[in-house]
Amino acid sequence: MKAITITREYGAGGGEVGRKLAQKLGWEVLDRELLHQAAAIEHVPDAELERLDEKAISMADRFRLHPPHQKYIHGLTEVARRAAERGNVVLVGRGARHLLGEMPNVFHVRLVASREWRAERMARLEGWSLDEACAKCLEVERIRDLFTRYFFGPSATEPTQYDLVVNTGRVSLDDVTSLVAALARPSPVEAFDVVGGQRVLTLSRELGAGETGFAPALADRLKLHVYDRELLEQEAVRLGISEAELEKIDEHPAGIFQHFRPGSIYHRYFEALEKITHELAERGDVILVGRGGHCFLKDDPHAFHARLVAPMAVRCRRVMEFRWVREAVAKKLIAESDSQRRRFHENYFGTDGTNPLEYDITVNSDRLATTALDVISIAAGCHWSRTE
Repeated sequence: MKAITITREYGAGGGEVGRKLAQKLGWEVLDRELLHQAAAIEHVPDAELERLDEKAISMADRFRLHPPHQKYIHGLTEVARRAAERGNVVLVGRGARHLLGEMPNVFHVRLVASREWRAERMARLEGWSLDEACAKCLEVERIRDLFTRYFFGPSATEPTQYDLVVNTGRVSLDDVTSLVAALARPSPVEAFDVVGGQRVLTLSRELGAGETGFAPALADRLKLHVYDRELLEQEAVRLGISEAELEKIDEHPAGIFQHFRPGSIYHRYFEALEKITHELAERGDVILVGRGGHCFLKDDPHAFHARLVAPMAVRCRRVMEFRWVREAVAKKLIAESDSQRRRFHENYFGTDGTNPLEYDITVNSDRLATTALDVISIAAGCHWSRTE
């Protein structure tokens, strides 16, 4: 790994992680320095590029004969690429992930957190009132969103654009630093040696984002027991829900009123699933695959929540290979799976199951390949070390 880019929501701790990471690795960190070096390359005053820094482009600037934002983005691209080619550098913000494109040996991290958490953090750091901090978060978010969309397109912040997305509202900045630093070394360290206790890992995934062998391999690495969909369904049957009823639930998703109507099979299934999930979590040393485990256990301090994602083309190829179907069929299966999982989360929990804020980390299984096992193992180990 030659370089690391850190993309961040305002207040999520990107600058702090960048500095700590560079210090831990003995690397260079470029944050606002990117802007000053870009100004030198383009032979324009710092103040001119400062005016454009991560801000929306005005209509007046767009229609000028020599738009200043062209120099801004060109200068940043040159600085980012030269730094990455030198190596041993952490690049913070300024769209560095997209400026570098698919340059090899670069690790791309995005830090997110709920607006409430970020506002509280900024209020503490800056001495603002909570209302002032919240207003600042909203203002910067709006401006950065316009900037990002203008230069890099509407999909620039999607999890599949990054190797790793971390929710710093759930994962400490020190743990983020330790995780990425471990991955940056030639031989990533094994997971922290935390044995026993109530180690719980929930693993969510898109269809085609994780191979069938991923959860067992992760369980072997961490010495945990895997409970996937089949095992959970067997437990549900033990609690009084027949296999025929389970098939009906899976094949014919119901609306929210059916889910929670007392006595309905959907309501009984949900109650059974909740009971089983909590029983297994109390038992400890488990990986719970899918079935809303991260929602049931969102307040469990021992539970670590990971999600696997991958670009649509990769998911489609994997489904074609694994299920021996044509591309059109694979796309249909993925669309049906995404829709069903979306309705499951919306109707049962009132959440968006694709939102990185629902998890501790979101891992791109395509970009990381087998390293995804290292990422989740190390991150979960950090978490359990703290809770123990």
